[in-house]
Amino acid sequence: MPENVSLRAEERERRGKNDARRLRAAGMLPAVLYGNGPDGGRVMAVPAKVIDQTIHHLGDNALYDIELPGSEKATARIVDVQRDPLTGRLLHVDFAPVNMTERIEVTVPVVVSGEAPGAKEGGVLQQVLYEVQVESLPGNIPQELEIDVSNLGMGENLTLGEIELPEGVTLVSDPEEVVVTVTTPTEITEEEAAEAGIAEEQPEEAAEATPPEAPSGEDREESEE
Repeated sequence: MPENVSLRAEERERRGKNDARRLRAAGMLPAVLYGNGPDGGRVMAVPAKVIDQTIHHLGDNALYDIELPGSEKATARIVDVQRDPLTGRLLHVDFAPVNMTERIEVTVPVVVSGEAPGAKEGGVLQQVLYEVQVESLPGNIPQELEIDVSNLGMGENLTLGEIELPEGVTLVSDPEEVVVTVTTPTEITEEEAAEAGIAEEQPEEAAEATPPEAPSGEDREESEE
C-alpha cells in the first residue's frame, strides 16, 4: 500500500451552492470529515487537484493525512465522491476517519493478468466480477488484486477463492463467486440468424444493361423511307 497522502484542509466559513462554486473556481473542493466536530462532521475545503490525481493513480482506498485548521490532524479515507454526470468534474467528497490499528472492510478492484491457453485455442475470455470485499488494517489495504489466468483452459473458470491475497488481508466476499471464465464460441445456425434478423448478404447482380443492338442496313433504309 502506498504511503498516506498529505492533505491541507481549509475551514469553510460559508455554506450553499454559491460558496461551493466559488471554491471550485479557486481549485478547491467542498468536503466533509465525518465524526469530527460537534455536529458529527467537519465542513472543510481541500485541493481538488490532489484528490483527483490520488483517486486516478491510487484508487478509492488511499489514506489521507489531513491537516485541519487549528493544528489538528486526522487520518481518513474517502467514502463518497460526487462528480458532474456530464463532465466528470469533482463536486464534493466525504471522508471518514480511520484508526490504523483497527481492521476495516473495503471494496478492492480485481484485475486479470496473464494469457489464458483457452483463449489462444479460440475461446472467449470473460471477466464477470470486477470488485471484491476484503478486510484489512487500513495500512495494508491493497490497491488492487490480481487473478492469474495463465493456466485457464477452454470451458474453465476461476473463483475469488483462487486469488492470492496479501498477508493480513482476508476475503469477505463469497470465495465460490466466479471471477473469470473461458467459454466456447457460440455457432449461430441459419435458423437462429433468420430469427435474429441477420440476413445473409446476397451477391450483387450485374446492374449493367445489355446495350441495344445497332439497326441493320435494311432497318435503317426502312426508317429513312
